[in-house]
Amino acid sequence: MSSRLSSTDKWNDAWFNCLSPNAKLLFFYLVENCDNAGFYEINKKFLMFFTGLDNENLVNAISELKKAYIKSNDGLRIWIINFLKYQKKTPLNYANNNHKQIISIIQYNLIDETKFKGCVKLNAILPIDLQIGKRKKKETPAYNYTLALATEIPSEDFLDSTNGELPKVEITREVIIATPRMKKPTIDEISEYMKEKNFEYYVAESSRFFNYFESKAWMIGNSPMKSWKKALSNWMINFYERNKMHEKKSKLSVIQEAHEELSSVDWNEVYKTENNE
Repeated sequence: MSSRLSSTDKWNDAWFNCLSPNAKLLFFYLVENCDNAGFYEINKKFLMFFTGLDNENLVNAISELKKAYIKSNDGLRIWIINFLKYQKKTPLNYANNNHKQIISIIQYNLIDETKFKGCVKLNAILPIDLQIGKRKKKETPAYNYTLALATEIPSEDFLDSTNGELPKVEITREVIIATPRMKKPTIDEISEYMKEKNFEYYVAESSRFFNYFESKAWMIGNSPMKSWKKALSNWMINFYERNKMHEKKSKLSVIQEAHEELSSVDWNEVYKTENNE
């Protein structure tokens, strides 16, 4: 069973102090029963059973807590806004192994239409480079400007022949033509492509694929990635190779197999002596 911190900071929060006892009880229940990222799937029967609140008191308590959570698009889940803050998990950092699961859970909820897709506050919790839909500055073509200058100082005779005017400086522009870089996919595009290929683990693996190559600047070895779809196809093929699982037999099945083997043994043959032959 997971453990949760209980920060004393909330008792200094005027909003929390003004809550009724029932609302505070409900708040503690949600904090202790949500997942590691602060998401809770609403179950009214459980809420009433474990808190002991009747329907009227539960509805009133939920109303008091409306500033503490955001409801999902389908209305079946909530996200506790300050949960990660109270758990001392912010700011999130993907290099921290304890934060990786939290980041994956948030990304999963942000790409699902029925959950929290489009939730600005939730997206802002993620590290900047992992935020969904983050805009980057438009890249401008690279130009190399060169200036053709005289290598020698003009002599006085030369100046006299040109009526004292210096030769015009010619400016040339060299355009560096480079192979266009692949457009980086979004997690939504990766997830959709996996679904098209009937890859059942698309929810978790789309985030892992994106985060892995984002950390490598979308490079394969020392070369830029040319096609993310080909790389993703290889990722899905290798997934099954990496996660081969052998069926583990239960103790009961092992005992049954051993019994079947023993029942087929001819014990007269096993204990046969010279006199019995």
